Amino acid sequence: MAMIQPSKLDDVKIALVEIGIQGMTVTGVKGFGRQKGRPLAFLGLRDIQGKPFTVDFVPKVRIELVVPSDMTDLVVDSIVRAAQTGKIGDGKVFVLPVSKVVRIRTGERDQIALSIAAVAANSEETSPSRFHP
Repeated sequence: MAMIQPSKLDDVKIALVEIGIQGMTVTGVKGFGRQKGRPLAFLGLRDIQGKPFTVDFVPKVRIELVVPSDMTDLVVDSIVRAAQTGKIGDGKVFVLPVSKVVRIRTGERDQIALSIAAVAANSEETSPSRFHP
């Protein structure tokens, strides 16, 4: 999982596709860290002194993908290279273990559930042809 600047999403996607990544999930999120964000009025509420209550959040993009463990370093390095500007707020990459994967449609599990080739082969077997000679 990675949290990056929204403006770097296309660069990261290109970098990941270049190393063979065939899918990822992207979500717009808000958060704060050392950058402290910018104040956003929060539902018009007021603090004890009557000042508008604010919470400091910065828009980010969360990228989630699951890869075989032998690709972890390559994926992390690709994300860092593509997302890095050298300024505070570039983001972070988190590497988490995944204990099980199940493709819901077929029930395939673990490594085969991550394989795009298996999906293509399975689709050809089960999908009727749309074109008839």
